[in-house]
Amino acid sequence: MILYPYADVFIQSTEDEIHYLKFMKIEKIIESAKKKNYSIIPEKDLKELLRHSEILIEKETYISDKIRLLKIGEELILQEKSNKDELIIRTMKSKKEADELIKQRLEIYEKMWDGCGCKVEYYD
Repeated sequence: MILYPYADVFIQSTEDEIHYLKFMKIEKIIESAKKKNYSIIPEKDLKELLRHSEILIEKETYISDKIRLLKIGEELILQEKSNKDELIIRTMKSKKEADELIKQRLEIYEKMWDGCGCKVEYYD
């Protein structure tokens, strides 16, 4: 049995240890996104986030993959894909804030589909 420092967790098996280490990685990903307006993550980290989250909203943009609102514990994470094919996550303060951003994004994508020449500001 292993006790990790700074954690109230006893590890009894290799499977428990793997689960704990994945959980700690997710926590690190979320903390990184909290420090900035957004965080760019690799595909493997997105897969872990999706595996350990509840998908509250998932909308197809038809231009830039899907935009999702994820819930991990008490955290709300908005995930989208930029025009540079970068996977971007950002923490949201509330579902209302996330709903508004998703609505704005979908309106811009609809205008882009119609050929407006608009751009999504992913890095704000």
